[in-house]
Amino acid sequence: MKKMLAMTLALSLAAVMFTSCGDTASDNSSAETTTTTTAATEAPEETEAPEETEAPAETEAPEETTAAPEETEAPAEEGPAEFDITKVEGYDESATESVIVPESQISDAWANGLGTYEFDGGSGDNFIDGRCFKRDTDVHMVVEFEYTETYNSMIADEATDQHKTQIVIGPCHANGWNKFGEEFEGLVTDYPSVNDPDLTEYVLANGEDLATPETKDNKPKKEQVWPDVFVKGDGFIKIGNHDVTSIEFTIPAAEINKLIDNATPDPDNEEAWGDGILFQIGGNMYITKITIDQGNIFTRGQIAKSGMA
Repeated sequence: MKKMLAMTLALSLAAVMFTSCGDTASDNSSAETTTTTTAATEAPEETEAPEETEAPAETEAPEETTAAPEETEAPAEEGPAEFDITKVEGYDESATESVIVPESQISDAWANGLGTYEFDGGSGDNFIDGRCFKRDTDVHMVVEFEYTETYNSMIADEATDQHKTQIVIGPCHANGWNKFGEEFEGLVTDYPSVNDPDLTEYVLANGEDLATPETKDNKPKKEQVWPDVFVKGDGFIKIGNHDVTSIEFTIPAAEINKLIDNATPDPDNEEAWGDGILFQIGGNMYITKITIDQGNIFTRGQIAKSGMA
């Protein structure tokens, strides 16, 4: 009996042990699966995030300038250089006379025999510039001229003569064109002058009362005379002989001083553009040469070409 009990007990114990072993195996299998399925796969090493590069420092806005930039002055307009006769082309310190040859053959009636000159901004009458003369000094001039071909033909055909057709040259102020010979003292010549208070013979021009009144001091006029050259009452020098191709005269120092005083142009006064000598002509002839008994006498055109007005 005891043996039976012992066997039964042994069998029971064996069964308990058997059951206990099966549970353990099952637990192990379950544990392995869990490890395989739930364990995280090794994550790749975290790469370090790139260092944040510092944003470039904001450049400071330029300080707001309160002052406006200084305005640069526009360059002043360059005017003509100050007159200096030694800078005129052709100046010769040793010169004792001057010769002027007009560039153009001007033969228009009542025109300026010296023509015109060009300057920056326009053109004007050309003339002998008063700034060139010496103060308190008389000026002697010889003016040479030629007749136009048309006029020569008319003379040859006896279609006219120099009593009917006036050939005249009027030396005058460039500023205003007033003739020096309008006053007897303003022009010295060897020719008879109608304005001469001591004139004993009256001179008529072209048979008309252009040079002389009908009577002088209420006395009847004397015999009419026709000199080869004479100075009319209006200051023109009239040439009455076709063989004459030059005239000469002297402008006294007192008149020259007036020219000098009024010779410098004034930019603030449109009327004061300077003074000098030009020659008004009556037509049918043209001036070819002017000889002056002082050195370094120039026209306004020559002076303008040298950069001075």
